[in-house]
Amino acid sequence: MQETGKLKVVAFFSLALKTIKVPVINTMSKTLQKRFGRSTDYDKSVIDGDKILQDCYDLIGSARDILGGRLILIECKDTIKVRKFYEDRGYINISENGDDLKQYVTFIK
Repeated sequence: MQETGKLKVVAFFSLALKTIKVPVINTMSKTLQKRFGRSTDYDKSVIDGDKILQDCYDLIGSARDILGGRLILIECKDTIKVRKFYEDRGYINISENGDDLKQYVTFIK
């Protein structure tokens, strides 16, 4: 907080990652599609969703030490299986956006 005369000025900022939807991805070259595409580091027959979430939490923990933050926002497809996965892990459904995606949050412990 900085004092300017009798007035106290309070400021804050927030950093966030945001996903983007690329509607023309199927018209792009395979090389460009791979650059936009999802991670292929995980094979669900070898590693499960809980392990992927733990990897995410580990990275978020490191970033939080530098950036701060109080919650995690996840946007995901609106399927029963995906909704159940996040809800069973304590995520709260907060809204739907116009892209047929669900938005879930959980508070960082």
